[in-house]
Amino acid sequence: MRTSSTVLSLAVAATLLSAFRPSVAAEQDKAQQLNKINVTAEDEARSTVGNAKVVGVKELEDEQAQNFEDAIRYIPGVSIVDLGRFGDNGFNIRGLEGDRVALTVDGLSFAESLETTPAYEFFRSGRGDIDIDSLKGIEVVKGADSITAGSGALGGAVMFTTKDPYDYLSPAGNDSYFRIKTGYTSSTDELMTTATLANRTGPVESMLLYTRRRGHEAESWYDSSPIVAGSGRRTPDPIDHDSDSVLAKVDFLIGENQRFGLVGEYSRATNEVNNLSRVGGPGYLTRRADDDKDRDRYGIRYSWDAAGTFFDSLEWTADRVETKSRGLTTILAGTGCVPANVVPCLRSENRATDQVLDRSALDLTKAWRTGSVGHDLIYGLAWQKREVDFVAVDSRYIGTTRDTSSVTVDPDQVPNTDVTAYSAYLRDSVYLLNDRLTLHAGARYDRTEYSPNLDTQFVDSTGSVRDVEFSAPTWQAGVDFKFTPEHSVWAQVGRGFRAPTVGELYAPTQSSTVTEVATGRQVSLWDSASNPNLESEESLNTELGYRWQTDSVQIGLSVYRDKYTNFIESAEFILNPGTQYRSCSGSTCTVTQGKEYTMAANVGEVTVKGVEVEGRWQIAQQWSARLAWAYSEGEQGNGDPLPSIMPASGVLGIRYQSPTQRWSLTGNVTHTEAKKLEDATLTQTAANDFFTSLVPDYLSNEYTVLDLFGDISITKDLRLNAGVYNVFDKKYYQWPRVRYVNEGTTTLYGYVTGDGIGRYSEPGRNFRVSLSWQF
Repeated sequence: MRTSSTVLSLAVAATLLSAFRPSVAAEQDKAQQLNKINVTAEDEARSTVGNAKVVGVKELEDEQAQNFEDAIRYIPGVSIVDLGRFGDNGFNIRGLEGDRVALTVDGLSFAESLETTPAYEFFRSGRGDIDIDSLKGIEVVKGADSITAGSGALGGAVMFTTKDPYDYLSPAGNDSYFRIKTGYTSSTDELMTTATLANRTGPVESMLLYTRRRGHEAESWYDSSPIVAGSGRRTPDPIDHDSDSVLAKVDFLIGENQRFGLVGEYSRATNEVNNLSRVGGPGYLTRRADDDKDRDRYGIRYSWDAAGTFFDSLEWTADRVETKSRGLTTILAGTGCVPANVVPCLRSENRATDQVLDRSALDLTKAWRTGSVGHDLIYGLAWQKREVDFVAVDSRYIGTTRDTSSVTVDPDQVPNTDVTAYSAYLRDSVYLLNDRLTLHAGARYDRTEYSPNLDTQFVDSTGSVRDVEFSAPTWQAGVDFKFTPEHSVWAQVGRGFRAPTVGELYAPTQSSTVTEVATGRQVSLWDSASNPNLESEESLNTELGYRWQTDSVQIGLSVYRDKYTNFIESAEFILNPGTQYRSCSGSTCTVTQGKEYTMAANVGEVTVKGVEVEGRWQIAQQWSARLAWAYSEGEQGNGDPLPSIMPASGVLGIRYQSPTQRWSLTGNVTHTEAKKLEDATLTQTAANDFFTSLVPDYLSNEYTVLDLFGDISITKDLRLNAGVYNVFDKKYYQWPRVRYVNEGTTTLYGYVTGDGIGRYSEPGRNFRVSLSWQF
């Protein structure tokens, strides 16, 4: 751990403790309030799934969340999927991850993931990103909820809601608001600044929010590495990270009940990476990466609170989201410098994907009561079209000059594809027995059409690529019964689904020429092919729960069993098994019975079951505590464990809030069990699954970490947040980061030797501090 960070962390802790000694004058000053701003997510989650948690802006601010990983740090059973150089690829919920967890922001789904040959780490596009400071709420849903989140909500969903002008303004009349926030995070050496301006003048409300971040790679526990480059490097590769994010909204108030608005988002993020851990041998003398992530959104929205016959509220939205990811890898090579043969030479691998989403949706609500029976009805429909494109360009240079010896436009990873989807949904919550009994029931219908466009950049020699379409009906039902005012039980069952991604459906198709042994005739047969007969993945999620809730205590216990079928995996098949074929490579020839090829297919089955506990206790007027714990285990159809299951973990937190609400102090203890070998050892993997080993080389250790953080209102409008994380400087590893790490000297593939595993360790003692001023 870096000495400077340790000293500064202790200084922040000392400042926290000293600053939180309230003076008599401060305690008596009832005018000292927290912030004017009161941006919070709705108390009620949009989902009716029993295990849904809403993280509001106050919680995000108190915990000083700077990214998605920070936002879910204290939610057991939920983690970030780590992509190393390319950041995160969404969330892991109860062992399901990547595209199998739905991600939406204001109802708009994130981009599809797409990667090229994973071994070389030239390109792996993530799902997209949105700056944490532009959000007023994050809803984390554990378990399937396709009614709310749509395709991808197999294991769960994470739904983001952006801030609005009215979150900052008084309920009526002309008003203005300005806030500036600046902060520093020691573990990434990140400086950030967020400026927010909101205004209401007559019938017009507006907001402009800008966030700038400048930082570096996340630290490991180690502060130095005896080996600078290669597989033995024990500190992370150096990264320079820059990002700029803008969120703008303008609303026009039409009378008291209608609102018409415009929304725009602009996001640019760059990473400059010195891939020292992948340098080795004459092939890679140096390796650098320049990665870009762009996201633009333009939209209009209309809402009407009518309290009419068919709906109480209506909201119509139309948006376009453009997501671009680019990975440029530049290598100084000591071999393979052709055709100019000037050694050493530069070469570059440029990969990029461009995804454009157009969506229009109509959502309505209606609540009514007939006698003692109440209803809360939501229903709506949506249309969306996603365009997916990919490009790859390889450049070779003469020596170390920028004069090119060759420029090759590689075949596309996937064809330029249009994916058009239509959906309609309805869900009703019925309240009976003086609202002691609540019944939830909903259904949704989705239809998705894929239209690939073949051109010179995507040549399908197999003839297997064509237009496909499928439909997916889903449903959900639940019951909640209060058998006393404090005690209740609940149960739910639901069907989730996930449509194939373009990458799964149309991954590169390839054929090769072989000789038919019996006739001597040369024929072209498949090496890999697309599968137009793919079906959507499905899940059946069942959960039972119990709640005890009083004025001071809330405790919830749930047990669940989730069954997943039709998992899409790469599998091996035999073409013409009754025919012998001869294939030759150089002077070596082999004869096979039939021709082996790979193709994506619905072959995977998984069962996940577990237990979760959540509790809160208002110990006294100023003291409160929370507890959360999650345990899961997963089994694949062949009896193998599901390696993506996170080890059991729990969080215990104690919070003190001063009587004047002027300051608070929180201590959170996180404990995570070690990943056991028997829970990660496999007998087989999917075809071409480079990342998953039958027996993992590294496992995460058991660890207990203490975080201490708090806030103080220095004046009515000036607020300080500070925290020390991993207070006792614990060295530990998280399973999502070491899961795909292989031991070996092959730097080309990013392997690890000796102390090199240290670069995947988590930061030691570190601190964060932020200061915000508003008026």
